[in-house]
Amino acid sequence: VLAGLFAFTRKQWHAHTAEGEVEQVQSAPMVSTLRLPSAWLGILLFFLYTGAEFSAGLWLYTLLTEARGVQPAEAGAWVSVYWGSLMVGRLVSGAIVARISLRLLLRLCMLGAIVGSVLLWVNLAPWLSGVGAALLGLSFAPMFPSFVSLTPARMGPLHSANTIGFQVAAAMLGGASFVGLFGLIADRFGLETLGPYLLALAVLLTLVFE
Repeated sequence: VLAGLFAFTRKQWHAHTAEGEVEQVQSAPMVSTLRLPSAWLGILLFFLYTGAEFSAGLWLYTLLTEARGVQPAEAGAWVSVYWGSLMVGRLVSGAIVARISLRLLLRLCMLGAIVGSVLLWVNLAPWLSGVGAALLGLSFAPMFPSFVSLTPARMGPLHSANTIGFQVAAAMLGGASFVGLFGLIADRFGLETLGPYLLALAVLLTLVFE
């Protein structure tokens, strides 16, 4: 469907500028970008972020049903709340960032991810674990697009395109790696380690961002 829509609207994707108006910005060689410590910090940031987001979304149902005895329908509802909160957070974050700085929003979101992980971990009540899952979704929501939007100012015009490419690649690798890693951890130490696992990722994410 996406391919068909792109083909149908292909004539609308050309830049609407007069010939010669577009300023060509040279990009640094990729090897040059990889020599910069700030580029590697950005790569690590995306690696950790998607690892946390995917691990929460893909292991939450198993934790609730197999470790905590929650009925499948209820567990499925809480997983939907997690992904729904992430969607809602993406929609409203644009309005919020018009009132506060993007960096402050991200710091608040990282604090929210830490609190959400703790609520999921301690499991004081089933509804509080659900609140933790919802808070995780809301907190993760603005991170990916915000990290991307901060990259040009942090890396400069010569290294921005390369860095964003590396960061997105690291994000996909992180999502796959951390989901699989938790499977190995859960197999040995139990599914209840999901809470501390997400907490560790949230703390590391905050430290790398700072």
